[in-house]
Amino acid sequence: MGPPARHATKVSSSDLSIRIACGGIAGGVAKTFTAPLERLKMLSQTGEGGGRSALALTKHIIKTEGIKGMFAGNGANLVRIFPSKGTVFASSDYYRKLLRWISGVPEGNQTPGGVSFLAGGLAGMTSTAFTYPLDLVR
Repeated sequence: MGPPARHATKVSSSDLSIRIACGGIAGGVAKTFTAPLERLKMLSQTGEGGGRSALALTKHIIKTEGIKGMFAGNGANLVRIFPSKGTVFASSDYYRKLLRWISGVPEGNQTPGGVSFLAGGLAGMTSTAFTYPLDLVR
């Protein structure tokens, strides 16, 4: 059995948009859930935490800024994360399909680990290339 037909690597623009949106939303949800920990880490690293423990710093933030204070800076993170994770999610599937086709892995067979590894690496590089300016602004 030869390699799949050439159209196997084509991705429709609506499918690509959905994948970017799904990846971006998933990344945004994950980043929002971890935002309080990120805030504590940033304050501790910059010395603005005043040498307090994580629990004491959390209590201080909530007392002085309210619960919203635990999510300070999350909006800027979401602006950066949405396109980054969306690009990774969409391009990973594209690269996996392309590399399966190039290596002649038949449809329905399990993707070899090396192909998945390379597809993930290429997706990460693609995401970094597209979103580097957003990281630079951060």
